[in-house]
Amino acid sequence: MAAAINPADLPILGAIRDPGTKQIFGLTPTSGGNDSGKPARAALVSKLKASTPGRHTEAFGAHGDKYITIFFPKYSAAPYEGDTSIIGLDNNWWKDFSVAALCQAMYNLTHDLRKQLKKDDINNAVNGKNNDLKTRLMPFYAEVFCESFLKTPYGTIQDKTTGKAQYVQALTSDAWVTAKKTQALEQQWTDAAWELYHHFVKLHLLGASNGEIDGVINQLSGMGLLIPPEVGPGNWPNYLGWMDPAVITAQDIQGDAANGILRSESMPNFSPYGGSSSMKEENSFEFTANGQPGSKYRHSGGGGGSCFTGETKVLMANGNLLPIRSVEVGEEVFTLQGPRRVAVVSTPTRKKRTLFSLNGHSFRFTETHPFVTEAGSSGWDGAAFSAVSPRALANLVPTLSRLGIVKTEAGSTIMSVQNRQAHPVNVDLIEKHPLERPESEDDLLYDLILEPVDGSFPNYAVGDDTIQVLVASEVPRIELAPYAAVTILKAVQVASEHIDGRPIPINRGESPSNVPHVFQVLSPIKAMVSDPAALAMDVTTKQTVEDLLSVFVKEDTALQQTSYPREIGDAYEQIAAHHGEEIDALIDLGWRKIGQKENNATQMILSVSLLDIIFHDFPLHREVCERLSVNVEARTNTKTNRTRYEESDEKVSSTFVRHFRRVFYFEDVDIDEEGIIELDFDVLPAGEDHPLPYSARAVPWKARAQLPHV
Repeated sequence: MAAAINPADLPILGAIRDPGTKQIFGLTPTSGGNDSGKPARAALVSKLKASTPGRHTEAFGAHGDKYITIFFPKYSAAPYEGDTSIIGLDNNWWKDFSVAALCQAMYNLTHDLRKQLKKDDINNAVNGKNNDLKTRLMPFYAEVFCESFLKTPYGTIQDKTTGKAQYVQALTSDAWVTAKKTQALEQQWTDAAWELYHHFVKLHLLGASNGEIDGVINQLSGMGLLIPPEVGPGNWPNYLGWMDPAVITAQDIQGDAANGILRSESMPNFSPYGGSSSMKEENSFEFTANGQPGSKYRHSGGGGGSCFTGETKVLMANGNLLPIRSVEVGEEVFTLQGPRRVAVVSTPTRKKRTLFSLNGHSFRFTETHPFVTEAGSSGWDGAAFSAVSPRALANLVPTLSRLGIVKTEAGSTIMSVQNRQAHPVNVDLIEKHPLERPESEDDLLYDLILEPVDGSFPNYAVGDDTIQVLVASEVPRIELAPYAAVTILKAVQVASEHIDGRPIPINRGESPSNVPHVFQVLSPIKAMVSDPAALAMDVTTKQTVEDLLSVFVKEDTALQQTSYPREIGDAYEQIAAHHGEEIDALIDLGWRKIGQKENNATQMILSVSLLDIIFHDFPLHREVCERLSVNVEARTNTKTNRTRYEESDEKVSSTFVRHFRRVFYFEDVDIDEEGIIELDFDVLPAGEDHPLPYSARAVPWKARAQLPHV
């Protein structure tokens, strides 16, 4: 943009004897198109990108690409970026700004991660950084303004002190002030703040202090010149008329970073089933994972989980009631087993979830939070937990199904705490509380995870001022399948550094190989099941189980607090839900193999492992039979094979779990032209031919020469 010399300044310029000073006095960039402001702002954005900290972590702790390469692959330093040091903000400040701006871009662009990001914290951080910049940018802009606009005449000024004095004399002369007052009166001085600011910047370049410039402004004001407030004494260094937009936000970087933010990444896959898997927004999830630069801007529990509103009262070990939002890690709460320390306070956001209340009490909870039943508190036969949505809870924490989950509804019974003892209380009313305001989606919900005891996590008591009820935490119940528990926990320990901070997608019927991260631990699992005797010994060692449980309680010594790495818990639950029974049976039977294939291409043998029947809810048939049996039918277009087995005599079954642990074979399987075999399972009372209302059909296997074990 060409320099503008105001005709009103011409008579005054004759009074300045130094040629360089005379020339810069009359040079002011045209407002609205500043060739100095644009490169200055571009340099700030370039510095922001250059400050991107950290690097991606690959499988099992290996170092991956730097985040600056991932998000800004075409980065190169912009002109004047090196001059940003004048601002006086250190590298850590810039790194923090870069992290906040990137997280803001992730919130704007992502779909899955967005639900877990702390929008208000991110925006507050970005706004705070801009406020810091606002008070420090004038010297930096002055440097760019000088280099890009005044370099030649400014370089000819030999004596800056003399030049400053002559400049002040001209600026405060009656002739100049009168000319400006006349322009203002005629409404022709429309860019007063812009012009005055650049006069003050030029005085700064000539060596004037901010205090001296404030004195000049006061002198001009005393001469009757109307000074715009934004360039008044003390305010003028913060003027950002040259910077458009006047703040630096995600909008400045998300165009370049979008590909890295949204890119799906292929994940390492050690599944015996083969195939590949990928994860959407993987770089963004990694950037905000535990131990990574953006972790503080991500909720520990994301948008899921079983939780309570912040006003819900928790029964503390000393008998006091404390709002759950005020409970801190390390405090002791009441349990039926005695005082227990809080290991983790989980704080997911509500999102669009409907909340519930019971019997008119004020505390509210999600549909999946597990309440303890009378059977659960006493050890009697029956469902140990209840929830408004038993099926959703079973999907969320599959191992709870082993203990049984019934529906929390009018007529059901849960356990309250009275005088430190468990007492049954009838549920008379369940009320829904849908989301009323969109802004409530970001409200925090709360759950407590207590330190484990005797290989399990104890229950705690919540409610309001009139009632306290026993509830369970949303954590894996490893004691329910001990062989699988020890095996999977060992594998998760091996993989925990890579899994921690990564979201584990809920498998809703996909092929196992399509669930990222989970199968990264199958390789160590396969190695571990080779020695069932050693694992059986581990199961009987209490210390081993408690040590392995520590993988779910992550300690941060710097912050003197612990956290629950929910992704690790999710990984455990995914493996336990889809392969826990298989792993438990592999070790129990001692000789089975994962993913074994028959090598004889001329004779097809289909092996079927019938492990257990697990009821996610109370069995539907009215009379719970003493024993059950299962008919298994393998069918092609041309041939049908059938067999029937009763439940095992060697494993103790219960109302909710019936153990079979049988392996049988269909020999010389006749595959049709499409290579399809269908498996049908029907449940019957032992010794009877009338099927119960339970059946299943396996996903058809397509094969030509080999069949995998099912």
